[in-house]
Amino acid sequence: MLNRGQVVLSSAGRDRGGRMAVLGIAPDGGILVADGRRRPIQHPKRKNPRHLTPTGFTVSETSMATNRELRRALAAFGAGAPDPSQEGG
Repeated sequence: MLNRGQVVLSSAGRDRGGRMAVLGIAPDGGILVADGRRRPIQHPKRKNPRHLTPTGFTVSETSMATNRELRRALAAFGAGAPDPSQEGG
């Protein structure tokens, strides 16, 4: 089960390959995620849990206070991993 603050990778949809933080669970069982840029904290995206891959990292509550802090926290987790959106082909 995914918990608040957990960093996940989107495995389906337009945001495929993007890193996001879990903000909560929707009443219908969907997961609310945000990345601070395309999906700000004020308007999280509801995603099917099957379309999310946990990374094993977690961001703190203070990192989820503003969109800027969330972007910085997610960028720090992705510094060592290749960004799928930057690959050619």
